[in-house]
Amino acid sequence: MPLLFLFILLFSLPSHSQEPPQIKAGKISEEIKKIYRLRKIEIKGLKYVSPQLIYPVINIGKGSIVVRDNIVNILRDLYKLGYFRDVEAYTRYTENGIDLIFVFKELPVVQKIEFEGNEEVSDEDLLQVLGIQTKERMESGMALPFSTIGPELSEKLASIRKGLGRVLSVDEINKMVKAIKDKYEKEGFYNTKVSYYFKGNTLVFKIEEGKRAYVEEIKIVGNKQLDEGEIKDVMETKERSIWKLRFHPRLRKEQLFEDVEKIRELYIKKGFFDVQVEKPQIELKKGEEYYITIKIKEGARYKISGLEFKNNKYYTDEELLRRFKKDLKSGSFYNGEIVERLKKEILDRYTDLGFIFAMVYVDKVIDKKEKTVKIVYDIQPGEVFYVDKIDISGNYESRDYVIRRELRFAPGDLFRRQDLFRSQSRLYGLGYYDMVGFDPHVKEENKIDVDVKVQERFTGQISVGAGYSQLTGLSFFLSLRKGNFMGTGDTASISFTVGSTYRNNEISYLHRWAFYKPVNLGFSLYDRYVDYTTFVSVKQGFSPTLSWEISEYWRAGTGITIEKGKYKDITVDAPQRIKDQAGSYSLVSTFLNFTRSDVDNPILPTRGSNFSITFKVGYGTRGFYKTSFSYSKFIPDKLFYTDWVLSFKGRYGIVEKMNDKIPLDEYFFVGGDFSIRGFDYGMAGPYDKNLDPIGAKQQIVFNLQASHPIAERFLWGYIFTDMGKGFNSGNPFKNMFYSVGVGLKIVTPMAPIDIYYGKVLNPPSGVGSSRIGFVLGTFF
Repeated sequence: MPLLFLFILLFSLPSHSQEPPQIKAGKISEEIKKIYRLRKIEIKGLKYVSPQLIYPVINIGKGSIVVRDNIVNILRDLYKLGYFRDVEAYTRYTENGIDLIFVFKELPVVQKIEFEGNEEVSDEDLLQVLGIQTKERMESGMALPFSTIGPELSEKLASIRKGLGRVLSVDEINKMVKAIKDKYEKEGFYNTKVSYYFKGNTLVFKIEEGKRAYVEEIKIVGNKQLDEGEIKDVMETKERSIWKLRFHPRLRKEQLFEDVEKIRELYIKKGFFDVQVEKPQIELKKGEEYYITIKIKEGARYKISGLEFKNNKYYTDEELLRRFKKDLKSGSFYNGEIVERLKKEILDRYTDLGFIFAMVYVDKVIDKKEKTVKIVYDIQPGEVFYVDKIDISGNYESRDYVIRRELRFAPGDLFRRQDLFRSQSRLYGLGYYDMVGFDPHVKEENKIDVDVKVQERFTGQISVGAGYSQLTGLSFFLSLRKGNFMGTGDTASISFTVGSTYRNNEISYLHRWAFYKPVNLGFSLYDRYVDYTTFVSVKQGFSPTLSWEISEYWRAGTGITIEKGKYKDITVDAPQRIKDQAGSYSLVSTFLNFTRSDVDNPILPTRGSNFSITFKVGYGTRGFYKTSFSYSKFIPDKLFYTDWVLSFKGRYGIVEKMNDKIPLDEYFFVGGDFSIRGFDYGMAGPYDKNLDPIGAKQQIVFNLQASHPIAERFLWGYIFTDMGKGFNSGNPFKNMFYSVGVGLKIVTPMAPIDIYYGKVLNPPSGVGSSRIGFVLGTFF
């Protein structure tokens, strides 16, 4: 019989304890002096934890020499897994070697989590911050990832699903304790205590919430050259301010220490390279008020001693520095924001040449003795790339050629950033896409593939309705308009009405890229009969149009309208402008217009301009000639580099008769949603004694607007001022009307919506001075 005796190494640790394991060894007598080799390893006591997690930790194999230190180290590593109450190791000696037997007593499988003592924070909120699935799971053999044992074990653990119905490690439970404390800290509790215990298969967190406090005051000490307000602006931690609606601002200590670093970065950007920002002092008063003191030693403010460009092969130094001469001249104070703007300017210029992976490194050579800094821009242009393949995705409706024909780059072209921007602007200009993006992939040396990704917007509009009045009777109408018709890029529209005394029937079509050229052909055919109570208007007409792209940004257009109409059944109380138009008329009008546009996005423009000039001549019983001019400009804020966009629009128009009368539709009606906001339609021009607008022969309108995103690509806010008038003769800049207001632009899948309030500063007598407007479409 081989000698059989027991060698026990035992340590145990309750789930709530962090003490190191206690190792106990029995007597081994003279056998301890012998050399024994490992015969086999046995694992016992596992119910929930997979043996696959155990074997990688036992780092001795068959035939290895077994010594006491090996077993001690293995026990400690097994304990570090955090899934066991007790771990015991037994040895059994045989004639062929030694057997190792590991016996485990596992922590309980957690099927439920509960909280005690939480009165101010709900169970639901606490469960949310734990980051664990709370739905019960009954499968076993699962464990949390553990990344400190080795790559093999880490890989196995990383693939395990999180959730209940398994053993939670001590490390994971401690992370939950910290998450609970962090949650309470965010809610303003400064001395929360959290412990835990097991109640069967339920893990219970016991919480002592403590007291809630808020930041009453932040005091900055030692700032002599930077304003206290400027320093506090970079901090996320805020002090109490009634007028800023901060009644009980919370303190997060981690955030406060990050604020200290932000203050230091602010000073360095201003040239204070020796600045020291001390650890903030936090004082609690009255059991609920935090008083925070931050001490600063500013040091000297460094000046620029010189500026150098390295590897600037394609521009002169003067060209790069032109916009920044004044701010970066020798002897001026260092300004990190200006330094970064020049870096961006250099990158933009080099990427415009096709160096899309250009890098610019800024090195600051500091002379602490002279308190100066030399700025060195090291330019690494890299290589130019040529377009190879172009892949298009996201166009579930649009055909590929609708997108490809708008791209300003093709296979074999030099890949340039400005071509991407222009392509994006042209695609947005179609009005079919909510999002247009480009994802370039380097394929091989000097070749690049480009993925064009679009997100289509809803381009169909359907209107169905019915109406009834004593004069018109019952009528039904249907209107259908489809942009990107059948994915071709064309626009089709049809509307018709069924009624005894009301109809508005029209069909129109716009065909883009006719003859595979940038030529648009369109037509409109209409028949309208409307009873306006005081008069009846009848019109039938046909209007074909043609436009062509004469250069990248310029387009010319022409068209003809053939119309017959009549104003009849005019009552005595009808507006005078209608009485003046009484009778039948025939009209043939032609127009010629020129437009230029480089706006980045017609729905949410942030840069670029629009220009349009139109000449129109009418022949027949309503002969006239008309000229209209319009110019819009969108300017992003590059002075303070904020997200504000400044918009300007100016319009001028004049119409004169050739024969009897000017057609009613050709007069200018100034005032309302699309001209001077705050006025009712047409009331910023001539009107009759009944306060009905009669239209003007001339108009001049200026609009200024400043817009800022509230929710990017969805909601913008803006302020505006409008000025102008409708008039028949005289000085166009004399006696203009002025209005101011605020508004919101909401971008919907159908169309952008503007809701605004406009206030007229000098309304004429008897005319309303303010108005809330609702605009479907774009203003500028």
